[in-house]
Amino acid sequence: MKEALSNVDIAVIVEELQEILGARVDKIYQIGDEIWLKLYAQLDSLSDDFGGSGAVDLVIKGGCRIHLTRYKREAPKTPSSFAMFLRKYLSGGRITSIKQMDFDRIVEICVERSGERRFLISELLPRGNVLLADDEGKIMRVIRRETFATRDLKSGVKYERPPSKWNPIAATDEDLRRFFYEDASARRDVVRVLAVEMGLGGLYAEEICARAGVSKKKRVDELSDDEINAIYDAMSEIFAPIKEHDLSKVRAHIVLKNGDAVDVLPFPLKKYENCDKEFFSTFNSAVDEYFARIADKRMREKTDELVSERVTRLERVLKEQNDALERFMLEEKALRRKAETIYERYDDVERALQEARAAGKKVVRLMFEDVELTLDTSLSPYKNASRYYERAKVLKRKRISVENAIAATREKLERERAAAAASAVVPQKQKKEKEKKKKRRSEAVSRWYERFRWTFTSHGFLVVGGRDAKSNEIIVRRYMERDDLFFHTQAEGAPVAVLKTDGREVPDDDLEEAAQFAASYSSLWKLGFYGGDCYCVSAEQVSKTPPSGEYIKKGGFIVRGRRRYFKVELSLSVGIAGDDIVHRISSADAEADAEGGGDNGAILFICPTMAYRRNTQMLRYGVEIVPGDVRKEQLARRIMEILLNEAEKHRDQINISLDDLLRILPPGKGAIAQQHSMF
Repeated sequence: MKEALSNVDIAVIVEELQEILGARVDKIYQIGDEIWLKLYAQLDSLSDDFGGSGAVDLVIKGGCRIHLTRYKREAPKTPSSFAMFLRKYLSGGRITSIKQMDFDRIVEICVERSGERRFLISELLPRGNVLLADDEGKIMRVIRRETFATRDLKSGVKYERPPSKWNPIAATDEDLRRFFYEDASARRDVVRVLAVEMGLGGLYAEEICARAGVSKKKRVDELSDDEINAIYDAMSEIFAPIKEHDLSKVRAHIVLKNGDAVDVLPFPLKKYENCDKEFFSTFNSAVDEYFARIADKRMREKTDELVSERVTRLERVLKEQNDALERFMLEEKALRRKAETIYERYDDVERALQEARAAGKKVVRLMFEDVELTLDTSLSPYKNASRYYERAKVLKRKRISVENAIAATREKLERERAAAAASAVVPQKQKKEKEKKKKRRSEAVSRWYERFRWTFTSHGFLVVGGRDAKSNEIIVRRYMERDDLFFHTQAEGAPVAVLKTDGREVPDDDLEEAAQFAASYSSLWKLGFYGGDCYCVSAEQVSKTPPSGEYIKKGGFIVRGRRRYFKVELSLSVGIAGDDIVHRISSADAEADAEGGGDNGAILFICPTMAYRRNTQMLRYGVEIVPGDVRKEQLARRIMEILLNEAEKHRDQINISLDDLLRILPPGKGAIAQQHSMF
């Protein structure tokens, strides 16, 4: 079971965390041995798991992990001194950089505030630590003072990293060959050199050997040039997503064995190829879920252990109580039998007492069958019997007290056993809930386009458009495939639109509709134009590589080759999706409806007006909008009023908000051209 992130894991985490650059640091907490940073950030690819905007939590545990989390923990009422110190220097600042230091398990977060930079450094190595350093690298505060052979971690000294190991991301094949030939440990097994000397860890060392087809027990000095090349190729293949900064190649997942999480990885490995896997849209979410499950499992195990200890203790107490009860009952019965025997043999007892008094004896012992009596000669038979009865009454009171105690112990024991049984049932319920969440997550992944602007053409082709420069980058880099078509206007700051062909031939009508969609969301609408030009090219004509000496800003692209232009009017139709659209996008929601989580097919939808005119099944009812003089908020309220009136007229239940409408409307002012209805 993985207890801490590897350097490979951290590299992927850090790459994903580039999305929170610019986030503002709000509160900082120390919860146990974890540091929690509450940030205000705008997310894109991480939005499905951690929310699109607003507060997100970054958790850091020295010696273990760093990642965003969607789980909430109660903050301590009194912040620790270290948390207060971090707040003093970091709260209100902006995160300007997050980087992994030399492919080591050390992450540096730079926070800038009022022109001053501070560095929150997280050492995720064994005996890990978290510290704050100033712009000159001097340690300001450390969560735990440490002294090592080559460095000290304490306030006032310059921060020194532990000696770095080999960096497979920056190394070339010649670097690898030189390392193997010149390293003093060249007579060791290749897997040990990869794991220890190069710092890759046993898991990835064995994976590299497996992919290279080299025996992991082979000595380094026995490797041939071809084997070294094969090892380098295997390393390049495994670490390609990190080296190329291409998160689209990441396939984050949790490895399951017998239903239990045993590892979390950014990409599949041969070691686990026969194991069950649960995939996630981002590695941050996979790591977050994995360690949450580990913590939950340990808490359950601790709870089970405590319950088991309490059950064992109560069972021991119950046994002692039962033994005492049985002893009291026997002694009480014996005393009563002795008292009854005195009355039964009254004459014999009186005679024996008189003879004993005459002989000067104070105590006399008599045996009648199996009953032995010890009598006081100074007392009469009656009073001797009364003494036995009194002793029996004392034992009876003790017996009743023990019986009450036994009843209370049995009740406690039943509660503890019920708690133990419940703890065995809860994981099954949690498993079912997780399966439901997994199902919903897979549905969300299958509808990845909903985080962007999206629509369908009249023949059912999906068109996805960006909202800003960042989402433009994500669409083109991650989701545009070779057969797809790229649409864009010449207007400054226009979003891109990509038509997903799925390898099919696209009719000219659908091309024109995609062009209308792209143009309607461009700045042409905001400027009040009623029409504009939009061009279309194949995905292969789009590149991020600029000509020599030139620079492309974020969200920009180089388009080479011939372009096909479309002159289109700016017009969109918005309303409640019709049967054609519901059929395409709500099959997953139908299952959620069965569990009480659906919306009865009432889906807010926007499409190019040309598409609606060619296929009126796309909307049940709605309106056509064009550039105009009505402010966006007022326009949204008017559209909402129309949709609610139509819903009431047709006895539909719709659950949409004004924010939902504002999110899909184009930027700038507009007007309602006409109202649509199928009825």
